[in-house]
Amino acid sequence: MPSYKWLFNVKDYLDEGEIEVNVPDEFRIGIKGKIVPSREAKDLVAYLFSLQQVKLTEDVEPVKFLYKKEKKSEGNSTDSNLPDGEALFGTNCATCHQTNGEGLPGAFPPLKGSPIVLGENLELYITIIMKGYDPRPEYASMPAVGENAHFTPEDVTAIINYEKASWGNNGKKVTVEEVKAIMDKIK
Repeated sequence: MPSYKWLFNVKDYLDEGEIEVNVPDEFRIGIKGKIVPSREAKDLVAYLFSLQQVKLTEDVEPVKFLYKKEKKSEGNSTDSNLPDGEALFGTNCATCHQTNGEGLPGAFPPLKGSPIVLGENLELYITIIMKGYDPRPEYASMPAVGENAHFTPEDVTAIINYEKASWGNNGKKVTVEEVKAIMDKIK
C-alpha cells in the first residue's frame, strides 16, 4: 500500500487538538518533526471505517503488526544487492494478496499459482506492479503501487523473485537488467 504522504503534514510542534501519527524511526526516511494527519486523511479513515469489510476466510491470519521486520526467506534473491523481497511484499502487497499469497475470494486475486506470476509475460507483470490493474469484475482494482511507492528496478525484481518462489510457486527468477529495461519502456 502506498504511503499517501500528501495526506499528512510535518510540523515542529502540535497545535491544540492535533494528534501525532506514530511512525517508527526506520520508516521516517528524511522526515524530522511531528507527522499530523490532514482533514482529508481523517475523512478518508472515517470513510474506510464506514465500508463493510470482506470477511477473512477462516484460515487467513491478519497481519499481526504493520511494521514488523521479518527475516529473509528462501524466496528472496541470493543477489545481495537486492532489497528484501519478502519485506517489500509484506509492506506493499500482503494487505490485499495476504501473507500466504492466496488473496481474498471476491476481493483480491491469489498470487499463489497465478498465471501472471508464473507466466512468461514479464512486461505485463511489471506493468501491473508499477501502473496498477483493473482486472476481471470479480476483483477490486489495483492502484499503481509501484509508481506510488517509487519502486526502483531492484525493488520490483526483489518482489517478483519473492512471489515466484513463495507459496509453492516455482517460477523462473528475473534479473534487475530485465526489469529495468521494461520499466524504462513503460514509463
